[in-house]
Amino acid sequence: MARQNPVLVFCLTCAVSSGGCSGRSAAQKPEAPAKVENAKPEAELATVTLTPEAEARLGINTEEVGFQGVPRTRTFSGEVVLPPDSTATVTAPVTGTLVAQGRAPASGMSVKRGQTIFRLVPFVSQSERDQREIVERDVALSADTANKEVAIAATRVEAAKVRAARAEQLVRDGGGSVKAAQQAQEELKLAEIDLSSARTRYALVKKVPEYTNQEVTIQAPASSIIQKVYVAPGQTVASGTVLFDTASYAQMLIRVPVYVGDLNAILPGQSARVHGLDDTAGGTTRFARPVAAPPSADPNAATADIYFSLPNADSALRPGQRIGVTLNIKSEGESLVVPVSSIIRDTNGGTYVYEVIAPHRYMRRRVEVRRAANGVAVLERGPASGAKVVTAGVSELFATEFGNGK
Repeated sequence: MARQNPVLVFCLTCAVSSGGCSGRSAAQKPEAPAKVENAKPEAELATVTLTPEAEARLGINTEEVGFQGVPRTRTFSGEVVLPPDSTATVTAPVTGTLVAQGRAPASGMSVKRGQTIFRLVPFVSQSERDQREIVERDVALSADTANKEVAIAATRVEAAKVRAARAEQLVRDGGGSVKAAQQAQEELKLAEIDLSSARTRYALVKKVPEYTNQEVTIQAPASSIIQKVYVAPGQTVASGTVLFDTASYAQMLIRVPVYVGDLNAILPGQSARVHGLDDTAGGTTRFARPVAAPPSADPNAATADIYFSLPNADSALRPGQRIGVTLNIKSEGESLVVPVSSIIRDTNGGTYVYEVIAPHRYMRRRVEVRRAANGVAVLERGPASGAKVVTAGVSELFATEFGNGK
């Protein structure tokens, strides 16, 4: 049997293998890394053509795109604080025992101006009681003496009237002198003056001096909320003892810490828009006016404080509450703007406007909104100035484009 050459066998094997691999490579093409369906250039977004009747039915209105100076705003975190003059401390005017007027006062209780919180029964010592008895006895004696003087003066007046009447009768009968009748009338007048003086003196001395330690009512100084109560009903307190603290929530201060590098950018003297921290649509919004307050700052945070005053009649704000405060800052100049009503968003959050490219023809154009303020949207990128965009009927036009219109 002839021996095979090993080198020849190896070469034949490699040739066969090489031919088989090249055949498989030619039959299988590599798969593309990405597949795009319905590809459409950005500049070729849909164009909608409407009849005049359809425009009227959809209520289409348009406005021109233009440049406008729009105030910029910035939202800061503010803190609700009590004004310095809103708190009051009530003290006991005299030494005595406290009696609650109705329900015992407690922290957080709302009170009205002039509402009685406590009744204070003054403490009376034994010496004061003895002195009071002496005064009452002396008053009784003086009143009895004055009353007797009134009775004597009244008797003198009656006698003087009788003498004056007799003197006048004698003058009429021709048995008396006119001078004697005049003298009797003068005596009557003097007697009446003495009676009036005696009655006045009696009215004065019969009054017992009022107690210097009458029961005292402790009232709320203003419509407010009790912050803290330091005493309890039935407790005996000394004069000057602090009874309770109150605070009025009718007016609040809003403290807004601002980074010192941004102070010059904030427009001075402006009112602040106060809202919740989330500033959601439909949330409660109030406007606070700027007020002068002692300058304050935080060197650790590099902030300075701006203060605003805000009415709080409904007590919706509480001291220490954090709120959002939106302030206007200096504008950077004019920007390209469109009405907010002209902006439409798709399901992916893209923003568009419908630009009028010809009569009754509208093209959906992508825009990039930088911010919105005062009913206009500031565009970073959008139609050229002077172009007309749809401001009313945008949603209807969008639905018409996708086959859901009227």
